[in-house]
Amino acid sequence: MQPYRRARNPSRARIAVIGLSLGLLTSVSTSFIPAPAPVAAAYAPELRRYPYLTDVIQGYATVNWGTDTSGTSASVTWGPIGSCTANSLAATSTGITVGSTAEYQWKAMLTLAPDTAYCYRVYLGGTDLLGSDPSPQFRTQLPAGSTQSFSFAVFGDWGNVDATGNSHQTNLNQQIASSAARFAVTTGDTAYSTGSQTNYGDLVQSGAGVSGIFGPTFWTVPGRSIPLFNATGNHGFSNNNNAGLINWPQDRAVAASSGRYLMETNCCVNGTASGGYPSTWYAFDAGAARIYVLEAAWSESNLGTGSQYSDDYAAHWTASSAEYLWLRNDLAAHPGGVKMAFFHYPFYSDNAGQSTDTFLLGSQSLEGLLGQNGVKLAFNGHAHLYERNKTSSFGVTSYVSGGGGGAVGAIDHCSPFDAYGIGWSSSSNVGKACNAPVPSSVTQVYHFLLPWRAPDWLGQRRHDQLQRHHRQPGHAVQLHGSGPRCRGQCVGQ
Repeated sequence: MQPYRRARNPSRARIAVIGLSLGLLTSVSTSFIPAPAPVAAAYAPELRRYPYLTDVIQGYATVNWGTDTSGTSASVTWGPIGSCTANSLAATSTGITVGSTAEYQWKAMLTLAPDTAYCYRVYLGGTDLLGSDPSPQFRTQLPAGSTQSFSFAVFGDWGNVDATGNSHQTNLNQQIASSAARFAVTTGDTAYSTGSQTNYGDLVQSGAGVSGIFGPTFWTVPGRSIPLFNATGNHGFSNNNNAGLINWPQDRAVAASSGRYLMETNCCVNGTASGGYPSTWYAFDAGAARIYVLEAAWSESNLGTGSQYSDDYAAHWTASSAEYLWLRNDLAAHPGGVKMAFFHYPFYSDNAGQSTDTFLLGSQSLEGLLGQNGVKLAFNGHAHLYERNKTSSFGVTSYVSGGGGGAVGAIDHCSPFDAYGIGWSSSSNVGKACNAPVPSSVTQVYHFLLPWRAPDWLGQRRHDQLQRHHRQPGHAVQLHGSGPRCRGQCVGQ
């Protein structure tokens, strides 16, 4: 660990973020303001999924939306702010079924300029699907190598609804929408319980397990302006389920990094049955940072003689596995700069049910491959809690961010690797913690992370709740709870 150095300009200390030589900051605040109430819908009745963004890399963006089947042609218009209909592009469709209802999922792949603000509208035939709603606005990705400041959101294990919805997830999505994040990356397990199109849902259907992502108060709110890069988790890693591939297209990021994003036959590690499963791994540049979205997941219903962790390792992380070889080659091709990895199974976890994945640890597995190639941060999910772990012997600091909307879980024990962790016991309805104040409310465990990057980083402390200070080179990360916007100096005075 490097000694803490006071920033030369004190006014910069609170906003110092991910830099080329970096420091970690994590905060939890118990001082909240309520999330803004959703605005009443003013869009056309044909719209089934509010437009949302994916694949915003370099000078590109993909606009996605869903409709009923009353029309067979759709398009998007876009332009600089104030000229949202200056350009037009026809969209392509894929037929999907949500519940028992046939719908169309549309996408339009735009070619734009990097680091530029745009607005857009979507149409079904000649119908403006947004009605009287304002045109969504977004900004394209920073060009590779840029040292400009930016932030992004990280969360996972989300899209879980019962018959009454999910107020924690509603609040979380409202806060992501107002967070100033430039894009978002998940840690997997999107749309409970199986990642089906019904679990993803739409603007009109509701119920237990229905519309946990595209319901009106969920990703509908931030997704129109914040592009999302989704990692695959075990929920959604099921035979012949391609919903995640359809809903989160990343064509250009995959092509630019020679990654993989398709359904493939997996046969037959550790005695598992042959099946068609998603292969999803790729990388993209955000300014001076390289982001790796990886697949560390396996079907919990096809274990053979192994386990989720051992089957995932055998399929993805042996020295001869396609994903391992691709990652090794891409890391070698990008030897410098800031590098971060996002995947589902956790390097380290203090939750008994979703524990440390020992198959990913060590010099011959994913942990060693990342650390030996300069990846300093790994973001994981699977365990439904928040945990920041101490830097491993390979130089990787890992976070578990699994509090995006699924039922949160407990910290069951405290391990030497745990630097700061909070969870919630549903059975006893009390908070649990390691090296951290015990949460007094479940809303303090539902969360998203907000890493920042600034080119003028000089030195920064990392703050957890009650101003616990941890000094380490790395990246600045703020932790936000589900009700929460922090008041004032939420990261410590």
